[in-house]
Amino acid sequence: MRGYIYHVLAWDGMRRNRRLTAPYLITCICMVAVLYILDFLHMQAALGLLQCRGQNTISYILMLGQIVMLLFSLVFLFYTNSFLLRRRLREFGLYSVLGMGRKNLVRIISWESIITFVLALSGGLLAGIALSKMAELGLVNLLGGEVTYAIRLDTQAILRTLLSFSLIFALIWLFSVIRASRLSTVDLMKSESAGEKAPRGNLLLALLGAGLLVYAYDRAITIENPLEAIFGFFLAVIMVIIATYLLMISGSVRLCRVLQRWKNYYYKPQHFVSVSSMAFRMKRNGAGLASICIIATMVLVMLSSTTCLWFGAEDAMLAQYPREINLTVQMNAPSQLSDENLSLFQQAAKDFLETQGGSLHNEQSFRYVYMAGIWEGSELQCDFTRADDTPNFSGLWEIYLVSDTDYTEKTGEPLSLREDEAVLLMDKGIYDADTLTLRMGDISHTFSVKSVSSGTLMPAGAAMSLPSVTMVVGDIASAIEGFDGPDTQKMQISWRYGFDTGLIDDENIRFTRSLELDCLSHLSFKDVDDGGYRAFRVDARADGGADFFGDYAAFFFLGILLSAVFLLAAVLIIYYRQISEGYEDAGRFEICLKVGMTKADIRRSISSQLRLIFMLPLLFAGLHLCFAFPMIQKLLMLFSLYDVGLFARTTCVSFLIFAVLYALVCHLTSGVYYRIVSGERARE
Repeated sequence: MRGYIYHVLAWDGMRRNRRLTAPYLITCICMVAVLYILDFLHMQAALGLLQCRGQNTISYILMLGQIVMLLFSLVFLFYTNSFLLRRRLREFGLYSVLGMGRKNLVRIISWESIITFVLALSGGLLAGIALSKMAELGLVNLLGGEVTYAIRLDTQAILRTLLSFSLIFALIWLFSVIRASRLSTVDLMKSESAGEKAPRGNLLLALLGAGLLVYAYDRAITIENPLEAIFGFFLAVIMVIIATYLLMISGSVRLCRVLQRWKNYYYKPQHFVSVSSMAFRMKRNGAGLASICIIATMVLVMLSSTTCLWFGAEDAMLAQYPREINLTVQMNAPSQLSDENLSLFQQAAKDFLETQGGSLHNEQSFRYVYMAGIWEGSELQCDFTRADDTPNFSGLWEIYLVSDTDYTEKTGEPLSLREDEAVLLMDKGIYDADTLTLRMGDISHTFSVKSVSSGTLMPAGAAMSLPSVTMVVGDIASAIEGFDGPDTQKMQISWRYGFDTGLIDDENIRFTRSLELDCLSHLSFKDVDDGGYRAFRVDARADGGADFFGDYAAFFFLGILLSAVFLLAAVLIIYYRQISEGYEDAGRFEICLKVGMTKADIRRSISSQLRLIFMLPLLFAGLHLCFAFPMIQKLLMLFSLYDVGLFARTTCVSFLIFAVLYALVCHLTSGVYYRIVSGERARE
């Protein structure tokens, strides 16, 4: 019987506080459902049950999404539960006054945790199972795969989801029990009315936050190397998060004090109450606003980047795979790049294709030599490989040597160079010296620079997206004479050859494998002392493009799913902030009504507070996004996406859509706040 009382008290407390507990429960259900859907799709892709190509990459990306979802669920549910617990401590204090001890309160909290756990897990798993097929169809449609309507139930995904959230709820329960049991009856009764002092050292903390933010912005703008941007991005994110919290907490307090000194603004009914009340509790308010800002920035970054990847996938794939069949041959010496040797591959591919019922057309051929180097004045040190851990990685450049004959064939611009002359094409850099020296070890070759222009001739799949210089020379062999031997990797001599076949995708994939194993592997150069070419690789666009689209579609799908979860989290934080502020301001506004302030004045004051408070996260998120734009754009280059205009458009559209939704949520929740402070709704 006594256990039944705790059960009833727990359920009754949750029911009476449903304005607080219902949104939290809905959020828990959504997070459980999303985690199950990610786990379900991850296993379907890992087992090859999705009717589409690229399932290995999809499985890996969705697994990463599960990890992100778990970590976010843990942090956010802890944050939300701490708010709910603070709102309930006064109620627990009343139970303590009526004679309940700490063990009794622990039992009530335990029953509330059990009820929440059961409702969240049952509701979330049911929703996840019901929506998993819809999510599967959406993902397969993005990939252009074959849609099947067979319903699947993954018991392993159910068990893993159950175990994951069991651990999360157990930790939350333990935290709640420890916090409630440490407070005395007096502390419990005063917990709701206890204000928070403004943090000391506001100016110092605000300046520290501003300094961190400026440094992070400077890093985001000045990084030119996309590979360096990978490491710099995470450091910049950490600094931006810390700076945002410092500025929102300490800077906002300083802002309130500045507004209080601005008499023409402060001494007005719509501003006086809101500014004066905010000044005493901005520490907690600022942390909530900073959380909203960080979540908003995460949503904007995910939406803009993944949407850009998806809509730019076709162009990026064509840049990576310009023809249906793409052959890359690596040579041992530049002399092997002769027309006679290359015609062996061309003729062999043509003859073999005819036996398969296709016709070779739309050919594309390109010869080049690759090296990596670091500038030392007008000299390029080329003693590096792609795998080198150089002491100055940010200074690493890619160097491509192209013959003037291939340059003329590719561009249509006639060009005839002597052996000691070069034309430079600079990508992400400038060069203004009259000569350029290539050095490898003790051997060097100096060229007279005939002209310099911006751009590159290299196919997207050949480059690492580092800053590069393409040198057009009269003779490649003499330009690198003595540089490299067949046993080192400091120089790559390559020939890229592509063509279309007229075959369908599956036939192209089979043709590629047969061409590689049955035909080209038996070729050898004539009259070559070093034994022939080093290696070759044949790629079919239909095969490589499947993994390519698998990456982009999985990122796009994951971006939409996680953005929806993060947006729900932001909505919940805003809602709880409004309720919390409403209860704390109700007494103040009641006094204002008694001294002559009208309800219209209260509404204007509320509007003033909302404009001052809830627009700050949106403005900061937009500012973060603007300065993160260059760094994210460089990261997208690693995915062969070079269309800056497309990324700019997706970023602007994402921000506008989010801003509209954000304003709508603030408007709707402001109604809840107004009804609380004006007494139009009975207090629960």
